[in-house]
Amino acid sequence: MEDIRPLISPHSGRFLDQLRLHIRQNGLAYRTEQTYLHWVKRFIRFHGRKHPKDLSMTDVEAFLSHLAEQRTCSTNTQRIALNALVYLYKRFMGLDIGDLAFKPAQGARRIPVVYSREEITAILSNLRGAH
Repeated sequence: MEDIRPLISPHSGRFLDQLRLHIRQNGLAYRTEQTYLHWVKRFIRFHGRKHPKDLSMTDVEAFLSHLAEQRTCSTNTQRIALNALVYLYKRFMGLDIGDLAFKPAQGARRIPVVYSREEITAILSNLRGAH
């Protein structure tokens, strides 16, 4: 049942319900709605369940930096969280967020696997069959 959007009363006074309705009115996908709500909830919990209107842009920067430093999230994960918070503040609440100065997440570094001639010879000598 996660594929079906739950009904929400347009008269609901709950903050997250109003955000959910705003996302739907702007025609965003249901999966985007779920993702944005997830990150907004994590942001609120990170700051001790304070209402986002009571938080400043330095609090947004602190949360995004926390994701990079303590949670060691990927660049894409941090970007999704940033998009959710930008939507929350800029489009839903109508506040100017300005330039955010947070620590960017580091991309995963992959070390290439390189075999020596001896290792390749050992691998090929163990192969059986025509091809």
